[in-house]
Amino acid sequence: MQKITILPVILTIFAILQTGCGSHPEKGPNVLLITIDTVRADYTGCYGSPDVKTPNIDNTAASGVMFTRAVAPSQCTNPSHASMFTGLYPTRHQVLDNRTPLTNEAKTLAEIFKEKGYSTIGAVSARHLNSKNSNFAQGFDFFFECEDREKNAAERNKLFLRKLEEISDSRFFAWIHYYDPHGDYAPPPPYDNMYPVGSNYEPVPPQKTMNLNPRAKSKPVDPDQIIPLYKGEISFLDEQIGVVLRFLKKKKLTNKTLIIIAADHGESMTEKGIYFCHAGMYNPVLHIPLIMSMPGTLPPGHRVDKVISGLDIFPTILEIAGIDYAKDQIDGRSLAPMFSDPSYRNHLIVISEAVDCVIRAIYKDGYKLIKPYPTDWAVKEKQLFRPWEDYEESEDLKLKKPLVARRLEIRLKNWITSSNRKKLSSQKRKQLDPKTAEALKSLGYIE
Repeated sequence: MQKITILPVILTIFAILQTGCGSHPEKGPNVLLITIDTVRADYTGCYGSPDVKTPNIDNTAASGVMFTRAVAPSQCTNPSHASMFTGLYPTRHQVLDNRTPLTNEAKTLAEIFKEKGYSTIGAVSARHLNSKNSNFAQGFDFFFECEDREKNAAERNKLFLRKLEEISDSRFFAWIHYYDPHGDYAPPPPYDNMYPVGSNYEPVPPQKTMNLNPRAKSKPVDPDQIIPLYKGEISFLDEQIGVVLRFLKKKKLTNKTLIIIAADHGESMTEKGIYFCHAGMYNPVLHIPLIMSMPGTLPPGHRVDKVISGLDIFPTILEIAGIDYAKDQIDGRSLAPMFSDPSYRNHLIVISEAVDCVIRAIYKDGYKLIKPYPTDWAVKEKQLFRPWEDYEESEDLKLKKPLVARRLEIRLKNWITSSNRKKLSSQKRKQLDPKTAEALKSLGYIE
């Protein structure tokens, strides 16, 4: 890890925030937000994977700030993205599944940047993120959707980079979403054979929640065959991220662009008896990669080991861009102070919420309490873990630490009461077109 000198970092961050705040927002940087669907942190090189090759993600981490204990606001795509774009928890913004659109009452990053004179471009790779299903297009000048199927990263890059080329002479806020690591895990050659088939597991009975195509679920499923495909999807995605990063370098925009790489949630491969889906609230699903880079501005090789949330992306981007926002009206807290002071703590508690809030997790003081409401097939009862000391979450501590469990349960109850008082209006679930409905059904999102 590259050694950094703290004082210049403090002065650099201070200079950025001062030049942008309030009176001179025109001096803010470009922003590129890359969201990677269904990528668990420990399946990337910079987060410790011994074999998954992610050189572009790793190099971005080496050039900037890596948050080692980032937690997904939700283990579902649309709620987690809504939190990144609004700085609100799902209970507050009321996007609780992949079918409920974000209310117009919410103010998104794209809307804020558009108001500040930025060109705004978005591109999604899954149909349930299309505007009619998500309402995520609000604030975007250009928004590329999926017509009849999900897009792979190479396909998505073509239109996205063509439009980015057109607007690259102006300040821009750009968001690209990649879906590839999501099931049913079908990476293109040579990534489909990049990782050898193992011999660690016995075949398991097919389950309707598995993110696999119906043909694969018609017989017992061998994790030894599926896991290499998931790894291949991540490496293919990493290469396509590299295409975008090389575009910025070619256009001499790297030092002028704040780059954020963040997953919406992870994926369980076999852990806790959960196979090939993002059910439950354990580390494979909630521990996500989150990286920010802007060479010459953010400190290189910097690690932050405090527990933070994906919804902190919203205030951090705005603070670095020098744009005022209502700090007291959102749940997210800026990560910028952590760039110079890794001991800084922006949250007393961090929350994650499952689809429809049927499960919640609360992180505090090194502990994590998982509580179902009232039960769920993946989490049948409340559990207490030390998730960073016991990464596999193998020892449930609720009987050994009953007072800790009780305090966290009370804290969570109080948080729910407070958040319900401040929630936005909820939109009605959209009637999905037949193809999108069938796709979500095959992936276990709807019955």
